[in-house]
Amino acid sequence: MIVHRSESRGSPAAACGPGFWPCVTAFGALWGLSETTVGAFLHALRLPFTGVLMASLGAGLLVAQRQAMPRRGASLATGVVAAICKSMSPGGVILGPMVGILAESALVEAALLPAPRWWATAMLAGMWSATWAAFQKILTHFLLYGGTVLDLYLSLLRQAARMIGLPEGAGWPLLGGLLLVIGAVGAAGGLLGWHIGREGMARITTGDREVAP
Repeated sequence: MIVHRSESRGSPAAACGPGFWPCVTAFGALWGLSETTVGAFLHALRLPFTGVLMASLGAGLLVAQRQAMPRRGASLATGVVAAICKSMSPGGVILGPMVGILAESALVEAALLPAPRWWATAMLAGMWSATWAAFQKILTHFLLYGGTVLDLYLSLLRQAARMIGLPEGAGWPLLGGLLLVIGAVGAAGGLLGWHIGREGMARITTGDREVAP
C-alpha cells in the first residue's frame, strides 16, 4: 500500500522545514560553523586564496538553500545568523570575517533576487561573492590607510609579473587573468550549490509523495 501525502509537504517551501526562520537558522549555523572550523584551519595554514574558497562554498550553501526555499531575504537573513555564530569564535580578529559574511550574503541575495532557482543567477552569486572576498582586504586597507596602499599593491603586482618572466606592463593583464580565475571558482561554487539544492529538493519531494508501509 502506498500512502499519498499532501502536495504542500512536497512544495519548495516545505522542503526546507516548518518555516522561514528554522530554515535560516539551520543554514546560518552551518555556514558559521564551517567558517569557524574549516575556515580558521585553512587560514592557519596560510594557504593562498582561502577567503575566495570559503566565499565560494558559502555562496554555494546559500544557493542550495534558495532551491528549497526561494523566498526573498532568506540569503541575507542566513548571513546575519552566520555572522552571529562567527562572533562566538574563540579566534582573535572576527570583525573582518563578520563583515565579509554579511557582504557575501547581501551579494548573493542581490544576484538571486530576479530568479532564485536559475542556474545562471547561481553562478553570478558565486562570482560576486568570490570577487568580494578577494578584494575585501584591499578595500579595508584603502579605507584605513588611503591611496598609498593601492600603490603598494600595484608595485607587488609588477614585481610578480617580473618574477614569472612577463614584461613590466603585463601587470594589468595578469590581474585580469587572476580575476577570471577567481570568478570561475566562485561560479563553480554557485553552480555546485544549485545542483545539490535541486537534487536534494527532488529527493525530498519524491519521498513525501510516496511512502512505503
